[in-house]
Amino acid sequence: MTIINLMQAYELDKLSKLDFTDEEIVRTLQTGDVSVWQEKAPNYEFSETMALYQEGEQSFLDALHGNYRIKYVTLPGIERLLYLRFQLEEGKDYQLLETGIQQLTCNEETIEKLQHMLSTNWSLAKQVDGAYSIFVK
Repeated sequence: MTIINLMQAYELDKLSKLDFTDEEIVRTLQTGDVSVWQEKAPNYEFSETMALYQEGEQSFLDALHGNYRIKYVTLPGIERLLYLRFQLEEGKDYQLLETGIQQLTCNEETIEKLQHMLSTNWSLAKQVDGAYSIFVK
């Protein structure tokens, strides 16, 4: 499992939705010219993606495919990841509290991915009613 920062997670999520193959992504990173990505996602620089790739191609590919843990994530970061990566929305799929998230309803695959990606300062737990909660440990 690759350990990445929050901005790398945002960029990887965006990159994974741009319909490029792994080979095209690696070729682009090898050239260092990510302008073709920036045309499709103008709000992203992909500098963190480039930095991650430079740490090692296999680690990068693992992270691109969702096999990562975030070094440190804040509650707003979790909320944004829930939306960007899983299309989960506050009020519809979970309840946002000042210190965490409760009543999170989603499938087991999403829960497993969340468990792996959350930094170690967060706890993901199943509630009695079958929904999940995410709170600081």
